[in-house]
Amino acid sequence: MRNKFGRAATTLFATTVLALGGTLTAGAGTASAAPSVTFKTSGSGGDFQIMVLRSDGVAIGYANWYQDPVGSQPGDALAAHDSAADGYGIEAHLSNGRVATTRGHNAPYTDWATGDLPEGSKYTMWVCVVKDTYSNCSSKYTVSA
Repeated sequence: MRNKFGRAATTLFATTVLALGGTLTAGAGTASAAPSVTFKTSGSGGDFQIMVLRSDGVAIGYANWYQDPVGSQPGDALAAHDSAADGYGIEAHLSNGRVATTRGHNAPYTDWATGDLPEGSKYTMWVCVVKDTYSNCSSKYTVSA
């Protein structure tokens, strides 16, 4: 009797472990791959842009800095634009804590962070591709107010 019970217990234990492992694996799901991006800059410290490009060269967003007003664009303004409906957002950062973000919005979407800054002041600017806790950021570049 003891051997039968021992085999049954071992079989039950092994079956439970396999079933539990299968449930945990099925529940985990496959994380979607983060986009492979590169960053391309243009402009000077007064008006500056960091483009976010997919690996195939297609622009999926950008961060812009505007030192002075241009048309309807305000001055001392940071803008983040997301043009790809891929679930990732674009965040533009300025070293003084100013952030423009498209996080949580459907593309296409542009967010602005504005406010007067002391004339001639220097700041660093960068852009990040974001989703949940994922973040892939560009290098930092100097801009001026």
